Amino acid sequence: MANSWRGDRLPDIVRSMASRPRHEALRGLITELLREGFGAAFSELEHERYLVDNSGRIDVAWGATVIELKSDLRREERDVVARMPDYLADASRGSAPGRTTVGLATDGATLLAYTLDLGRLTSIGRYDVDVDHPERLLTWLEPLLSPVPEVMPTPIAVALAFGRYSLAFGRAHAQLQRLWSEVGDHPEVRLKRNLWDGLLRQVYGDDVGSDALFLQHTYLTILVKAIAARVLDLEIGDPAEMLSGRLLANEGIVGAVEADFFDWPLLATGGDDLVRSLAAETIRFRLRDVKVDVLKSLYESLIDPDERHDLGEYYTPDWLAARVVTAAIPRPLEQRCSIRPVALGPFCSMRFAA
Repeated sequence: MANSWRGDRLPDIVRSMASRPRHEALRGLITELLREGFGAAFSELEHERYLVDNSGRIDVAWGATVIELKSDLRREERDVVARMPDYLADASRGSAPGRTTVGLATDGATLLAYTLDLGRLTSIGRYDVDVDHPERLLTWLEPLLSPVPEVMPTPIAVALAFGRYSLAFGRAHAQLQRLWSEVGDHPEVRLKRNLWDGLLRQVYGDDVGSDALFLQHTYLTILVKAIAARVLDLEIGDPAEMLSGRLLANEGIVGAVEADFFDWPLLATGGDDLVRSLAAETIRFRLRDVKVDVLKSLYESLIDPDERHDLGEYYTPDWLAARVVTAAIPRPLEQRCSIRPVALGPFCSMRFAA
């Protein structure tokens, strides 16, 4: 597990990686990172493993993960793209059923993550090593290397695990794009897309909707509904039951999760699998112990700054939001509050009427 690191070597390892060390030095650093940070046994790590057809060698392999070591990705990324499909195809032959094989390419300073989607190489993430925050490297790698480590759901941990530059988002976004190309013109899907677009136009007074933003809201909605189920320790078996809110309704919780525009992936081939896969990503967090608003930081980590500027969004500081609520509802135990939401996705613009 990434949270089982022993000693104080992590800052030194990250600092050394950021310097783009020589090949064998980088191999040693990666090996130590896997062993100390994720509990990889020395016998489980394979170095210089030949492909089945002897057409090349994988630098480091551990389970369903293959790692290609480079001197400088700024000039060697093209070579990675050319060779990684063969490495992933070779590794997938021996991986456990249902587990995604992931490829990492790194020169120490940068890590690039890939997977195969229907035989096509797909980029699912990038991380530039931050020597001031060495622990963030482990958090970024967590969903790739340690699927169920019982991580505490802090805002930064959730944002790094599911945010714009996370492996989870990269994987899901690539699949959502493929599903959208399949059913984007379906009458029901087009209707939901247009209704969502109309609400955006009503709120922002301009045509700000786009397919990219719609897919982003779809990803976020699926994730938020999965988190809601996990907070209650509910098993997610039927994706339609989770997305429609029936899963929570069966527990007597009505109105917290409802059907919306973003269940459209269920109409596409493989949509069920996408929802299950994304929901499974939340298992590694101890969501029953969540004590702060992790969804706010997640939303903020997903929206691109330029996109945020176009939308005219400003994130209200917690202290100001608390003062507004206190002013609007000074006697919460004696007052009833009606909230009028403008639903654009998993988050709403609220208007209070005490």
